[in-house]
Amino acid sequence: MSERLRKIGQVKATEFKKSFDKVYDYWKDKAEFELGYGGELRFIKEHNLVFIYIILPELDNLEQIDPKNYHQTDEESEELDD
Repeated sequence: MSERLRKIGQVKATEFKKSFDKVYDYWKDKAEFELGYGGELRFIKEHNLVFIYIILPELDNLEQIDPKNYHQTDEESEELDD
C-alpha cells in the first residue's frame, strides 16, 4: 500500500543541515499540537529546499460509511438543524 502524505512546510536545505534537531522538533510540535496530526515526519529534498510532510493514517483503518445504507436518525437530523 502507498503512504498518504500531507505537506506541512518547507525550509532551506542549508538551514535543515545546520540545525536538523531544531527544525525537526519545531515541525513535529507544529504538526501535533497546531494541526492535529500525530504521524511521523517525512523529508523530501528538491533543489535547495526540504519539503516537510506528515504521514497520514491509511484509509483502511478508518471507518467507511456507505451512503446507500446510511439513514439518519431523528436525533441526528435535529443536531444538524441546530
